[in-house]
Amino acid sequence: MRRDGRVRVKLIISLLPGVHLRELQRLLGMSFNSTRYHVDRLAKTGEIVRVEDGGYSLIYTAGISDAERPLFALVRGETDRKILESLSANSWLSHKQLANLTGLAKSTISKHLAELAGLGIVKTRQMGEARVVYELQHREQIRSLLGSHNPSLLKKASDRFIELWDF
Repeated sequence: MRRDGRVRVKLIISLLPGVHLRELQRLLGMSFNSTRYHVDRLAKTGEIVRVEDGGYSLIYTAGISDAERPLFALVRGETDRKILESLSANSWLSHKQLANLTGLAKSTISKHLAELAGLGIVKTRQMGEARVVYELQHREQIRSLLGSHNPSLLKKASDRFIELWDF
């Protein structure tokens, strides 16, 4: 039974890199202690990487670099994903254009753009005296990640996997 649990944990993590420990537990339908036990064992053997981030345990498959980890978290978040998708489809966008394209509040966009700029993912550029625009850095890498990481599809796949496993 323990081996099955670890196989299930590894599969979910491969589908959803950067998954939170609690989310993993809910997806697996296991107790929190069992989930943590399997994650700890897999981390000890180097098959997965567990990173503590702001009170959350984020879990990744082995081989994902430190630089790539924040990107997985960004594309999993709906707000950041909307902003990144809009910026990846355009050379540059103003704050107002981003608000119109994403349907997000300007204050929400400001907060997320500041975080993205801090990570070096978005760069600001002055256009004229009062106009600031935002450009996406590492465009191809982020486009690839956005294209390969479809949250709704991955959620459906992981849900279906759980259903099949528990037949």
